[in-house]
Amino acid sequence: MHTMSPVKNCVAQPQNNKANWILFFFAVFFFMINLFSSMTIFPSYSLAIGSSPFQAGLQNTVFSLCAVLFRFFLGPVMDRQGSKPLMLVGVFTFATAPALLLVYPVYNVLLPVRIYQSLGLAVFLPGISTLLAEMAPPGKIGTYLGLTRIFYNLALLTGPSGALIVTERYSYETWFIISIITSTVSLILLAAVKVPSIRPAVEKVTGSLSQIKKAFTQKNIYPVVGGIVLISFIYSALLSFAAVYIKTAAPDMEAAYFFIIVGLAGIAASLTAGIASDLLGRQKVIWPLLIVLGLAAVGFYLLPFIPAIFIILAVMFGSAIQGSSLTLTAWLLDISKPALRATTISIQENTIDIMFALSALIFGFAAQGPGLGTAFLVVGIFTVLAVFPLKRAAAGSEQR
Repeated sequence: MHTMSPVKNCVAQPQNNKANWILFFFAVFFFMINLFSSMTIFPSYSLAIGSSPFQAGLQNTVFSLCAVLFRFFLGPVMDRQGSKPLMLVGVFTFATAPALLLVYPVYNVLLPVRIYQSLGLAVFLPGISTLLAEMAPPGKIGTYLGLTRIFYNLALLTGPSGALIVTERYSYETWFIISIITSTVSLILLAAVKVPSIRPAVEKVTGSLSQIKKAFTQKNIYPVVGGIVLISFIYSALLSFAAVYIKTAAPDMEAAYFFIIVGLAGIAASLTAGIASDLLGRQKVIWPLLIVLGLAAVGFYLLPFIPAIFIILAVMFGSAIQGSSLTLTAWLLDISKPALRATTISIQENTIDIMFALSALIFGFAAQGPGLGTAFLVVGIFTVLAVFPLKRAAAGSEQR
């Protein structure tokens, strides 16, 4: 018996104009510069205006947690109304927030400003993926996602370091002005991006909670989310504790060089993994990359005994983290229903944020107990072993 589905087919015309993609890539680049810079600069700025160390950390925690809460409600809204309008609102929060701090440089204003900015974090990241999926030519989501991730990594390499140079040589106020300008540039570029014309995906407007429940009924997303959990956990541990661990495990090695190599390897992997997963299929790329990621974590345990593997591990981490993250996002875009795409990607982003928080907590305890090397060893072995049930679960969901 055939029943009418509440979901209509989306009529999209991919925007293949090169100028349009350039506008999109640079809108992403300038926003991500400010996102990465803000997470680096605001703790020290908080201390500079008289907060306690606890308050300095609290503002970043509040920023991330509020983004998780906002995303649960706004992901479904993007599915119903399109990604671009809310993305513009998100960039606007980053363009205006520094102006508030120029006028009121006190912690009692900083915390509400970070909550205000978390709206931008909540909508922009899932918006990038959903808008890209609408714009990309058929069968090229991985390739265009890879190109976008190159701009992510360039922003990560230039944003925080540039912000630190500006604040050290000039002032926080100078950085705020630059942030206002670059965020405004992102806003103008994004406004100029032409997006596909799409009919409303859902005939009947449903609540955000209903949309989230529908997204979770897509059982084939579970193995993908499982892979995202593994990557996020290790990535958080690496960002939070790699420098500390390298200093004690291999004191002759420079942690700064490690992160530069990780970043460069990530840029290379972004494009190659995207193209490979388009050509070969997501699963033929993702499972080997997750195994490489697990082996890199295991290799970290060996660093005190074999310091020479420092560079090899950096390449493995950078390639595996960026390549697998990109491939899983492309896979999620492939299998999610068009009417639930932004909601599904919001679940992905929230999973990342939650695992980042848990990983930092668990590895912090490990640093006081069995040690960081042992923690990386255990997580690495678990990651390699987890690949096999995830692979079976993915195969089972495809058969259904």
